[in-house]
Amino acid sequence: MIIVVSHKITNAAEFWAAAERQIPLLPESGVKRVILILPNKNMTEATCVWEATSIAALEVYLARKRFDWSTETFYELNLAKATGILL
Repeated sequence: MIIVVSHKITNAAEFWAAAERQIPLLPESGVKRVILILPNKNMTEATCVWEATSIAALEVYLARKRFDWSTETFYELNLAKATGILL
């Protein structure tokens, strides 16, 4: 499943440091990979595209990695209608 996550980041330094440490360790249970990371200019928001078995699995994975440094919204990508994404 391809999942889009919108992050609202409250502690950019810790959030991005954790991402740099954890992303190279993928895959992990229920989470295969991050496909795309699109941060805003000041690194306080990001939209990311992930491959995971479910939104619930990705929520659990991110909650263990980001602590209280951000809040997220999730949705499953409609691959039949999406354009410009290479998998």
